[in-house]
Amino acid sequence: MSTSPEHYMDIRDYRNQKMKNPPSDSIILNEWHDEIMRRAVHQSLELHASSNGPPPSSFCFFVMGSAGRLEQGIWSDQDHGIIYEQNTEEAKRYFVSLGEKISNGLAIIGYPLCDGKVMASNPFWCRSLAEWNEQVDEWTSEESWESIRYILTFLDGRCLVGQEAFIMDMKRTAYRFIHEKHLIDRILENTMHVKKAVNMLGQFLVETHGANTGLFNIKDTALFPYVNTGRLLAISENLMATSTCLRLQELPPYVLNEANKEKFSRQFLRLQKYRLLYGNHTDYESGHYVFIDRLSKAERKELKDLIKDGQHLNEYVRKFVKKEGQHGNE
Repeated sequence: MSTSPEHYMDIRDYRNQKMKNPPSDSIILNEWHDEIMRRAVHQSLELHASSNGPPPSSFCFFVMGSAGRLEQGIWSDQDHGIIYEQNTEEAKRYFVSLGEKISNGLAIIGYPLCDGKVMASNPFWCRSLAEWNEQVDEWTSEESWESIRYILTFLDGRCLVGQEAFIMDMKRTAYRFIHEKHLIDRILENTMHVKKAVNMLGQFLVETHGANTGLFNIKDTALFPYVNTGRLLAISENLMATSTCLRLQELPPYVLNEANKEKFSRQFLRLQKYRLLYGNHTDYESGHYVFIDRLSKAERKELKDLIKDGQHLNEYVRKFVKKEGQHGNE
């Protein structure tokens, strides 16, 4: 389906203007992203309805990945899907077509298409409630690496436009299947590997080849240990929050005490700030890297401490989940 760029030019200009002076506060930045993406979705809905009629049933357009977790950088690609109520072929055609319109509109505005096709334009990510229920059951039954990756991607989903109850119901179903089928250990194995950040001499391990040579991958080495532990604990405790900070803050005290919830949430926000202040923000991929040589001595020390604490949190969660599994509380 072709999408005319002129229908989205005002939103694109608005996004470009906002991102000329992006905030170093991740929360504010992600509020901007939400506003811009919602404008694009509503514009797509209006354009699609003008030639295809109104939606045949209620639906939920949801975002996943860093958008779902409210943790986008200045640049972000697309990760989204649709859940619709009416389980008919007519509804499927309508919502996949709408997904194409939304995906193309977002691309025009400045959100590149997802290389892995995790978008509502892909029928795999655009399903009825009944089909999503079957898919979640299938993912949690297979236990393959790919299925675990899909279910974790889905659990970072957050409603952007439409019926929030649809994705909430699907997430509750996913949690029930995960616990009934004892998948926590399998998820632990798939997600809790920590990439080494510092060598034995205390030096940051920067990229040695490619477009980001000399830069430090803050996403894989520093942010992901917090992200993965927050998600795993959310699954363990059936939490609906998607952002890492909220997931940590909503944990019951027997998992993390108040002091540690506050500490790790604050540290994760500090890491986000380092990425925004010292990142190489030329495009989506480069936004995962920071210029270590631009950090002061004190900032380098703080960054190392934040990384080390993320590793400690990772180890704590590993032991906690293992212990809970042994006691049958999974």
